[in-house]
Amino acid sequence: MMLPDDFVFSQSSLQDYADCPRRFELRYGLRLRWPAVEADPVLEHERHLLQGAAFHHAVHQHGLGVPAEDVTRLMDDAVIEGWWRQYLQSEWATAAGRRHPEITLSMPLGEHRLMAKFDLLLVTDGGEVQIIDWKTSAQAARTDWLLKRLQTRVYRLVLARAGEELTGYRPLKPDQLEMIYWYVNGQAVRLAYDTAELERDEAELLRLMDEISTREVFPLTEDVRRCAFCTYRSLCNRGEAAGVSAEWDDEAIETTADEVVIDLDQIAEIEF
Repeated sequence: MMLPDDFVFSQSSLQDYADCPRRFELRYGLRLRWPAVEADPVLEHERHLLQGAAFHHAVHQHGLGVPAEDVTRLMDDAVIEGWWRQYLQSEWATAAGRRHPEITLSMPLGEHRLMAKFDLLLVTDGGEVQIIDWKTSAQAARTDWLLKRLQTRVYRLVLARAGEELTGYRPLKPDQLEMIYWYVNGQAVRLAYDTAELERDEAELLRLMDEISTREVFPLTEDVRRCAFCTYRSLCNRGEAAGVSAEWDDEAIETTADEVVIDLDQIAEIEF
């Protein structure tokens, strides 16, 4: 399969490939839009996606310096306001340091390019660089599961390799980085980083991108549970009924409620 010359890999595209090579081919290679419903009930699922987007926007505004009381005044949804109150009680609502909300970094890796869009990068006064990712899932995921996710591996590697200009550290050492998944129930999962993990991630992500770029056949996943939450399931003859939204947080299923569709033409990219 020939990817566009300007194709940029991300955690979303790599996770799609890891979950189902065929999904990657349909979405990124053939650029096929397939309007199947991802989860039932539809209205409940769509409401959660909209609430998640609104919450991320509120936190983004606060990160840019908009006073919390001004953000609160504009809220008219009890669920979002509950999440917002939890955020205001978290240490990251008032943490000292330089904040970079909704920032995108990219880096070269072999013959490819890899990017990450961060909810918040916080350069603390103590010299640590924190990646904070806001999650609207009801419960925090297990640490071992998060460590395997492409989001964790891509985000930490990209920051380590491409974050020097942003953070001011030369070089940026892996043990200066910490990735934090913060959930709207107030839980936080904190993941440290080290040189061994960086070298492993760099090698494995390069291998994965090389594999995708040279692969000719993209088979369907053998884990049919994923198909219930995939928009291409009817095209692939993997059923027409959508998965149940109440099961959307299952760690065995790819969750996309917090992901943002990124238009690369709109990115102010920091490169090295």
